[in-house]
Amino acid sequence: MSDRGTDFFISHAGRDTGWAEWLAWQLQQAGYSVELDVWDWVPGEDFVARMQEALQRADRLLAVCTSAYFSSTFSGAELRAAFAQQSAGRIVPVLVEPVTLPTLYAPLIIVDLTGLDEATAAARLRARLAGGRPVNAPPFPRTEPVPAEKPGFAGALPAVWKVPPRNPRFTGRDGMLTELRRRLHAGEGTLVVQALYGLGGVGKTQLAIEYAHRFAADYDLIWWIDAEQPVLIPEQLARLAESLDLAAGSTVAATVDRLLAELRHRDRWLLVFDNAERPADIAAYQPGGPGHLLITSRNPGWGALGGRLEVDVLNRAETIALLRARIPGLGEELADKLAAELGDLPLAAAQAVGYLEQTDLPAADYLRRFRTRRAGLLARGDVVGYSGRLDTAWALSLERLSCEDPAAVQLLGLAAFLAPEPIPLHLFTEHSALLEVPLRSTAADPDALADTVGALVGYSLARRHPGGFQIHRLVQAVIRQQLPLDRQQTTAQRVVALLAAAAPTNPDDDDPASWPTYAQLAPHMLATAPLSDRSSAGRRLVLDTIRYLQAHGDIHASRTVGEPLLDRWRAVLGPDHPDTLTAATRLTSALVHLGEAEPARALGEDTVQRCRRVFGPDHRITLDAASGLTLALGLLGEAEPARALGEDTVQRSRRGFGRDHPVTLWAATALTLALVLVGEAEPARALGEDTLQRCRRALGPDHPRTLWVATALTLALVWVGEAEPARALGEDTVQRCRRALGPDHPITLWLATGLTLALARLGEAEPARTLGEDTVQRCRRALAPDHPTTLMAATGLTLALARLGEAKAARALGRDALQRSRRALGADNPVTLYLTQAASSGQLQLRDDAAEDHPSQPL
Repeated sequence: MSDRGTDFFISHAGRDTGWAEWLAWQLQQAGYSVELDVWDWVPGEDFVARMQEALQRADRLLAVCTSAYFSSTFSGAELRAAFAQQSAGRIVPVLVEPVTLPTLYAPLIIVDLTGLDEATAAARLRARLAGGRPVNAPPFPRTEPVPAEKPGFAGALPAVWKVPPRNPRFTGRDGMLTELRRRLHAGEGTLVVQALYGLGGVGKTQLAIEYAHRFAADYDLIWWIDAEQPVLIPEQLARLAESLDLAAGSTVAATVDRLLAELRHRDRWLLVFDNAERPADIAAYQPGGPGHLLITSRNPGWGALGGRLEVDVLNRAETIALLRARIPGLGEELADKLAAELGDLPLAAAQAVGYLEQTDLPAADYLRRFRTRRAGLLARGDVVGYSGRLDTAWALSLERLSCEDPAAVQLLGLAAFLAPEPIPLHLFTEHSALLEVPLRSTAADPDALADTVGALVGYSLARRHPGGFQIHRLVQAVIRQQLPLDRQQTTAQRVVALLAAAAPTNPDDDDPASWPTYAQLAPHMLATAPLSDRSSAGRRLVLDTIRYLQAHGDIHASRTVGEPLLDRWRAVLGPDHPDTLTAATRLTSALVHLGEAEPARALGEDTVQRCRRVFGPDHRITLDAASGLTLALGLLGEAEPARALGEDTVQRSRRGFGRDHPVTLWAATALTLALVLVGEAEPARALGEDTLQRCRRALGPDHPRTLWVATALTLALVWVGEAEPARALGEDTVQRCRRALGPDHPITLWLATGLTLALARLGEAEPARTLGEDTVQRCRRALAPDHPTTLMAATGLTLALARLGEAKAARALGRDALQRSRRALGADNPVTLYLTQAASSGQLQLRDDAAEDHPSQPL
């Protein structure tokens, strides 16, 4: 498209593309220059940017007004932008169907083409626009030719027409429809046959119906054939021959032959074979010639006949739009949560809204029920346009699969109890002895297992991924529901056994080498967590996964998993069971890292008391729980209890496990951090130096525990005034943290905070400002605006800004951090006291009336 101005930019909803093209053609024939997205924009371009550029170039915006247009997100954006630039006659609404116009359109002159034939519509359009017609011929705006053929009149259907009714609630898929049309009109022999394939319930038939209606003007003949039962195809084609007034043959087959011969000499026709199973069922009915053949199928193997286009689930925005269009008053956030539970599957969304319309149940209640009692809702809710509901959508595929490949059915049953995430094949190939026959022998041969996965893919029940496969969450739900109760229990136990066998054997040292394996398996381990409550191996698996999440820095996920897990195990196992107490210890640690010191202290105290009573004070679980409580006390600024508990824990760990054991090193790291938090920097420095040496020797310089103690030591060196050693250690450690853990890991953020302070105190204000700005942004995003680490990072940045002479920015940031700390952590929290000291010391010029309320104490 040229950058020169145009007379008209045509704004339309995707489903009204036919109308937009017809209008654009009429305008060009009348001598106007036109910009139209489907003619001028290249797939993959930034849609919003192109829309804004088009509005700037065009003298007028022609809006194709339909009900779909006023519910379209992008069309609404185009209108708002045009109204913002409104001048006399700039917006031209063109009605092509009965629709109530928004109040905003009241003062505008409307071109109403509703119900007119093509000639009358064209004449009215030109007559209404003639008043603004340019004096001179406008420059042609395109750098590429427009379609060679005149677009058909979008208001008329082909003379020969048999297509199911259009879904008035069809949503999204504009890009796929445009791509399908491009392929069919590409003029390449193999591309005039296109197959839409994908999972049952994903909307293949709805997409084909929408294509036929949306682009009906491209054709003189469109005929729909139900191809699920191949023996019935000839009769349906014979009826098409009758509609074309062809003489019937002596047999149905002869009539079909005459029809195919007739179509070979025609153009502008479309045959749709819906729900075909195999290419062999359709191959004999290809007329050839310039017409188009569209197929819908669950089978992906249509390459021999032409092109293939996979139909995936809706994107999240499309699912939300579909739900909100059908459910009055449904908010964006609730719609997003419901869409996630439905897996963005069109059939599931249609069934959900059908049930809600029939029962008038609040959407929030439906969401709650779907999460807790999903099986009961899979068979509820009437739907139109789909072959069955969720509980039956895949029944035929499963029945055929059980006859053709029993091992595939077994594999599908196991996958149903895993997460709707990619499932690695090594889970089965490396532990085939745990499987039942015939899957056991299949999994022992990687090639045979790949073929078995291929059987699932062939029915669109699975999608391949590198080294694995994936099942949709609702397919999983249906398969689980259909298994007898005893079979469900057996399968669940087998899945837990597979995961336990595949998990790293020694996760207790937080070894990063195990993280790639956990990254693959963690979603599946967590999905099976409720199934593992009464299995010691399963519970250990869940605890190890939580430990991985914490070590990897995903503290929010650790807390999200840990809280319901602890409640469940307290009820199932009892509050004093070793696994319950270990879960409580893990959750205490997560709360500390999230800056929730008070809940961490409450849970930690209860856990330590129970551990001492059940195991004794020197047991490993007790010592781990005590280390977590030490950190919580330090974060609360309770210096004496934190120091006493921490020193006792270190001594007991050394006596029971030795000075270089991971339990001892973690206890010493926790005490070092606690001492830093309560302002006892000198003993923290001494303990930190010894612990860092031991960690480097025992675990390596890049181990998470080594990096934790290096972070604590960096902060201790800052507090004792040794900024240069703090800078040297901090710079080395921050590089290691970023490389080993990533830039947003809690350890990395703590370390970057300490390094920012060291740089600022050394007078290296510009590097301190650069690091501080990056750290504050990351802390706010990864942790929270009121997290202690975020507030300390803001303090370091404040100091850097003050050193640079940016007093106003420093004052604003420092006061904000101080107010947040007082509100979120309390006036006596160590972080608040440190910020108060900075505010009242004069070096940051942040003094205010409240700064005198509390004494200054070092952190």
